[in-house]
Amino acid sequence: MVSAHAEQPNGQNLDIDVKPAQIVILVDQSGSIRQEDMIREQNAASLLAQSELSTRSTVSIVGFASDSGSKPPVDVVCPPLLLTGAPERERIAQCIGGLRKRAAAEGHGTDHAEALKQAMSYLGQGSPADGPKLVFLLTDGVLDVSDSPRYGVDKTAQQRNDAAQQVIRQTLDVARDKGVQIWPLGFGKVDKNALDQFAAGGFQGSCGPSVPKPSATVVSTSEDVTGALLRSFSSGRCVGVGSVTNSQLGSGRDIEVPVTIPAIATDGSIIVVKNDSRISVEYIDPQGQPVSKSGESASGKFQASGENSAVEVLRVVNPAPGDWKVRVTSPPEVPPQNVLTAVTWQGAAQAVLHVDPPSPAVGQQVTVSLKVVLRGGKPVVRPELLQGLSFTAEMAGENVPARPITLQDNGQNPDDAADGTFTGRLTIPADAQQGVSLRGRVTGLGISAADAIANVTIAPQLPTVLATTTLPTLSSTVEPGDSLPATATISNNSGQRQRIQIGVQADGDAAITVPAEKAVHEVDPGTTTVNFDMAFGSTSPEGATTGVIRIVDAADPSRILHEKSFTVEVGYPFPWLRWIAGTALGAGLIVFALILVARRRDQEVEGLVVEAIRDGHRVSLQTAAQKAKQFRFTVDTSGPVPRLNIAEVTEPVAFVLTRSRKGLRLKTPFDGARTMQLGQEVDLGDGLTIVVLDPAYGDGQEPVSVGGGTPDDLYSPPGPQQSQDPLL
Repeated sequence: MVSAHAEQPNGQNLDIDVKPAQIVILVDQSGSIRQEDMIREQNAASLLAQSELSTRSTVSIVGFASDSGSKPPVDVVCPPLLLTGAPERERIAQCIGGLRKRAAAEGHGTDHAEALKQAMSYLGQGSPADGPKLVFLLTDGVLDVSDSPRYGVDKTAQQRNDAAQQVIRQTLDVARDKGVQIWPLGFGKVDKNALDQFAAGGFQGSCGPSVPKPSATVVSTSEDVTGALLRSFSSGRCVGVGSVTNSQLGSGRDIEVPVTIPAIATDGSIIVVKNDSRISVEYIDPQGQPVSKSGESASGKFQASGENSAVEVLRVVNPAPGDWKVRVTSPPEVPPQNVLTAVTWQGAAQAVLHVDPPSPAVGQQVTVSLKVVLRGGKPVVRPELLQGLSFTAEMAGENVPARPITLQDNGQNPDDAADGTFTGRLTIPADAQQGVSLRGRVTGLGISAADAIANVTIAPQLPTVLATTTLPTLSSTVEPGDSLPATATISNNSGQRQRIQIGVQADGDAAITVPAEKAVHEVDPGTTTVNFDMAFGSTSPEGATTGVIRIVDAADPSRILHEKSFTVEVGYPFPWLRWIAGTALGAGLIVFALILVARRRDQEVEGLVVEAIRDGHRVSLQTAAQKAKQFRFTVDTSGPVPRLNIAEVTEPVAFVLTRSRKGLRLKTPFDGARTMQLGQEVDLGDGLTIVVLDPAYGDGQEPVSVGGGTPDDLYSPPGPQQSQDPLL
């Protein structure tokens, strides 16, 4: 039997959450801290605490300096607080104001030892598997307890520092044993070697093979603290962090800054370090709609904190993926400020592990598949979302040393397709007769570490009935209410007819069945291929859909012969036939329209030039610059040079020029009509010749300026014009 999931009978916990974290932020309050450094430490601690994603996480903030003899070296400004909602996050935003620079009389040294001891007093419970336990240490100096009586009243400064170093080593041993990671961040004149020892001395777990283990970071100025701390937070907390953007906000101005939340995120925090509580912030979803700071919409469930402080954070559950905008507005009375924006996210994930066949015999080859689904059963299949994630599996058991299983998602045997399901094979070893346990893990930045375990019982002998399937892949698209074909191959070595049953288990909200008439098959001895359908209910949501096809013994459904994962796309394929038909119709309409336009153009006289030639003189007149099917003009031959004029509608003695596909028709006022072609000279008697030209035909004729105008004037509203002989 396979026991890979314990959350729900179908293996999908629809309400999975990101794993909680236990976080302690240690903030240096020693005398060497400058006021601007203290402000940046406060802001960094605030954004880290408020942006924590789980409502089951606890956050503590502790300031530290040294023991003055009358005041302890640590100030617990924010005791461990469970971040169940907005009030708790708001409390974090406010209590951080208790961090302050110590005066000499209060003990203004740097006691890392007592700071770490205080952190460990909050982090002793639980296992790292339950969620990370993290200490973020912000400091600007080296260990200095030279004036602290805590380490010996009669001791020298060096002896006191040596005693504190011993306490640090002991505390780090405890941290390592209890799974506590330490992430130091130093600025100013720090001891980098000491910070490296803090990081290396704690627990060395990480979010995955490609994610850095705890390490120390030293920045040149406190201005770089926020970005560096977010990077450490990303590696320790396994969250994704977007670009950290610094923008200048002028007095009385507003700016919009883009932030991106990827599709893998089920939880996110949009961070704004605005430095002045009077600055207001608005959040705009990918659809361009402002969202409420408390409430729920199609873009997510929202909860803001820190609105009245220097750091504001919008916590978003089930955010709409895509490009968001942060609109920051400053009142006129607020001086110019540098505003920092960032976004953190994580996907609440569950690993799904399948073994086929579920009960193999020693020496039998089995196929192992591992995939990850997000809250609500949403599979992760897009390659860009899987980048940086690690899919691993191993086999172990009583008397069976742990051995890794190579997994791949490249569409090469044994993997069916690059669809987010990683597949591998192994052979059950001879020393696994007592059973084996297979464990799959999906880890990496931006995802809550997901584990799945399959406990495999070893069959005493090779099963007499074996099965395999050929299933549709992610390249297959099915409409809700439609079906996809699949094939099962049954190898029956029992010597008698067997009855098998095919079923399907869908992930998430998909409604997928194998129709009853194709679910049960009688299988004769030998190899039999059966075809069946995977029917998708009309309510199946669109998008990538995953599930498992399972073949069982119909007489004993608990006896699983075969199970295999599948991933398909539910949606409406592009309507190629309608598109082709529509395109053809559209093209036909366009051609028809072009024919009509061309036909009408053939009937229009717009743009033509009428020329009159007499006694060697040539004058021109452009037709009216408007769409018209006739052009009326007169010719005055009373002088040596003919004159062309546009005729009024009431002019009884006028030439009328019309046009058709066959050519031109010129109706004269004295002897009927003449047919002619463009460029053809027509003799009208009395030494007068008329020719009509179309400059668009490239016949070498340039548009002629009439009435003393310029070429641009040819397109002016028509009116009575006087032709001119270019020789006069």
